[in-house]
Amino acid sequence: MPDHSPRLVPLDHAVPRRRFLGYVIGGATLVAAADLGLLSERAAAVIPTTPQPAELYDLNDALTDAARPTANLITVQINEDGTASFALPRAEVGQGITTSSAMLIAEELDLPLDKVVVTLAPARPELLFNQLTGGSNTTIATYTPIRVAAAVAKAALLEAAAIVLGDTVASPVAKGGVISAPDGSSVTYGELAVRAASSTTRAVEVELKSAAEFTVIGTPQNRVDALAAVTGTKDFTTDLPG
Repeated sequence: MPDHSPRLVPLDHAVPRRRFLGYVIGGATLVAAADLGLLSERAAAVIPTTPQPAELYDLNDALTDAARPTANLITVQINEDGTASFALPRAEVGQGITTSSAMLIAEELDLPLDKVVVTLAPARPELLFNQLTGGSNTTIATYTPIRVAAAVAKAALLEAAAIVLGDTVASPVAKGGVISAPDGSSVTYGELAVRAASSTTRAVEVELKSAAEFTVIGTPQNRVDALAAVTGTKDFTTDLPG
């Protein structure tokens, strides 16, 4: 079976369709981010007729392009308890974007959905337009950057696991928050969170999963905030300090 695990590779060749640039951010634990620049995934479908103006460039395109320059400031963090954390710079008002964002991270990290913790980020002036909520744009604008950040994190975990397990980086297999070697030895994401961290920020390149490999994206999932909502423990805008 071919190995499609994301991995760190030299940045000395052209970037193909599903290959993107990202960063391992310098810090005490593993933090990863995307750097989209002008790169984007090409549409899988073609327009059978002459496109109309709105099909060439519409509101979603404008909002997505406005978010692109600061995509590298949105990060996915791996914690020592084996969870992944992500602060979403959008407003969750019942449309389910915390759940969809968690699904993107779980997909690329091969991590159970209940181990992905998505919170709402405080206002960050440096994010500029990358914190606008509207036009049904959140998932469109964040779909690739979130996946790239998660893929960068997984690549760093695999690299650290190869050292811990004494095997080559291509051999360990990640599943359910555990990386296993062919000899049966294994190490958890939590155990690798600090080992996979970088003392300095470094650029890496990763390849995202193809749609044929999805096991989380496109599948029915429970809302990650449902229990808090029905038990009265969920924080809403009016619950936050002024």
